[in-house]
Order: sequence, then structure tokens, then C-alpha cells
Amino acid sequence: AMCLVRTRSLLSFLSYLTASSRHYVDRLFDPDPQKVLQGVIDMKNAVIGNNKQKANLIVLGAVPRLLYLLQQETSSTELKTECAVVLGSLAMGTENNVKSLLDCHIIPALLQGLLSPDLKFIEACLRCLRTIFTSPVTPEELLYTDATVIPHLMALLSRSRYTQEYICQIFSHCCKSLDSETLKFAFVRMQALKCFSVLAFENPQVSMTLVNVLVDGELLPQIFVKMLQRDKPIEMQLTSAKCLTYMCRAGAIRTDDNCIVLKTLPCLVRMCSKERLLEERVEGAETLAYLIEPDVELQRIASITDHLIAMLADYFKYPSSVSAITDIKRLDHDLKHAHELRQAAFKLYASLGANDEDIRKKVSLGEGRPPVLTASRQGVTST
Repeated sequence: AMCLVRTRSLLSFLSYLTASSRHYVDRLFDPDPQKVLQGVIDMKNAVIGNNKQKANLIVLGAVPRLLYLLQQETSSTELKTECAVVLGSLAMGTENNVKSLLDCHIIPALLQGLLSPDLKFIEACLRCLRTIFTSPVTPEELLYTDATVIPHLMALLSRSRYTQEYICQIFSHCCKSLDSETLKFAFVRMQALKCFSVLAFENPQVSMTLVNVLVDGELLPQIFVKMLQRDKPIEMQLTSAKCLTYMCRAGAIRTDDNCIVLKTLPCLVRMCSKERLLEERVEGAETLAYLIEPDVELQRIASITDHLIAMLADYFKYPSSVSAITDIKRLDHDLKHAHELRQAAFKLYASLGANDEDIRKKVSLGEGRPPVLTASRQGVTST
């Protein structure tokens, strides 16, 4: 008899839950937009910490309606934001919940939402995407089906602390299980590298997170070191060196770590050589200056690596003599980069000599002293 009573009570409770859930879904179809908004807000409050309610709402068809409202141009920004919040809450339930959301094509809808100018709506979409992509049932490749997604995520990094946090977590997770075939797509790889460099710059918290990320069993800094190799594209070498530099300056990597002393620093010095393009020489010198600025030992190592101090003198040879140049485009290119080259050289000179008198003497005695620039009828020359 007691079992029968308990069974009836349970069925009654489940019937109440289903009726309650149906009420929430029905309110999403109200012709009054204000009532729809209030219905979504009430739904949001009802599903917090209630996995049973979440499952009921999904079974009763709440997700397609929420996605419809989220994508409608006539929906207010507040309504769209609340819909994204509810969807994110549903995704925090069971793995079956996430599967149901994926079956309703939630990812394209949320990615479309990132094009909105409203920051709160963008943050709500990113928060939901973070929850979905960190679920083990979500294929990480879904982030890379559209080549425009990664650049747009990078553009959103600086919008707020939350956009940076969510995008960092999305990237940190989605690069873990990318197979070797996926990594062959240079575009995705470079965009991810650029994203990491932006995230790590002067950000200790993010840098400490990135330094512990595992990619196919290897720590992320080890992956960056592999990308410093000479057989890799120059842009990849430079961006990887920037990632390691920023993580070092943020305190996530020690300045005496081999990946800095034996890999990053020599790579940046290579970028300063006259064999590199002018743009690459500027970026290499400025990044190296930033790396060694606070550390006297790195300054000493840099000063004796590949004749760096003397190498910097070449930074003052642009623009070349006008009479020696017949290619107008080359001259225009030199003129545009002359100021950037000098500025980068002065930054690196300043960092090299910041703490060591011997290095300053090397510069002042002429080993790396910039040539005196003079003007002539033929153009600007150096002596």
C-alpha cells in the first residue's frame, strides 16, 4: 500500500513538472513580445540547477523556439540575450542535453549571433559556445567549418574581459584533439597562433592557463618551440616567438628556461638579419627588445648572439641612395619602412644597454653604433 501511495505521488509530481514545463514553452509563442520576454526570463530562473526541468523543456521543444527567437531580426536585443542565456543553461545539464542542442544546429545560430554589435548578447553567445565546446560530445571540428569564424573570434578578444576568457577557453579546448590532417591547414594554425599571442600579452592569468594546456600529450609551449624551427614559415616562427615572449614576460615561463634562452631568443635574433624582409626585421627587433628588457642575463646573451649589435647598424641604411635605385616601388617601400626600422633599432639598443655597462660601451665605441645620416643632392645616404 505504501509503495502504491509513493508511486501515485511520484506520478503526480512528474505530471506537475510536465505541465509546468509545457506552460513555459507555451509562453514562448505568445503574440505579445513583452510576455515572451518575461516567459524566457521565468524559464531561465526555472532551469537553474534543475536538470529534470531542463530535460522536460528540451523534450517539449523549447530549443527550436528559443533558437528561432534568437535569430529573428524583430526580436529585441534583450530577448535574444535571454534566449542565449537559457540555451547556455540547458547546455550545462547532461551530455544528452548537449547532443539535443547540437541536433538543433545551435552552433551556427550562436556564431551568427557573434556578428551583433551588442556586447552583452555577444558575451551570452560566447558563454554558451564555451559550454558546448567544452563538452566531450561536441566535435571540435565544428569550430573550423567556416574559415571566417577564427578571424572574427580574434577580433572579439579585446571587447571585454569575458570575451577574452570565453574565447581562450574555446581555443584551449578545441586545439586539444585536432588531428595531424587538420593541423595541416596553415590558415587555422596561424590564426590560432595569433589568437594565443593576443591572449598572452601582458596577461599573467591567461598565460598561466596557456602554459599548462596539453595538445596531444604535449604542453602548448613545446608546440610553440617546434614552430620556431627554420623550416617553418617565417610568419609562424615570428608569431610563435611572440607567444613565448609574452608568456615569459607575464611570468608563466622563466627567463632562464631553455625554450627562451636556446630557442626564442636566437629565433628573434635571426629575424633581425638583413636577409629578412623589412617588416619581419621590425617585428623581430621589437619583440626581442620586449623579451630582454627586464633581464640582464638575456641582454648579455642577446648581445653576443650572431653579432646582433653590429647587425642593428643595417637598420639605419634605409632608405637607400636614390641614385642607386631604379625601382620606384622599391624606393617607396624603403621610405615607408625607414622610420619603423630606426624606431625598432633604437628600442632594441635601449633594451640591450639597459643594465650592462659593457654592452653600452660596445655600442658607443662603434661596434653597433648607428651610422650618421646625411643629406645630399642624390638623396639620403649613410656614412
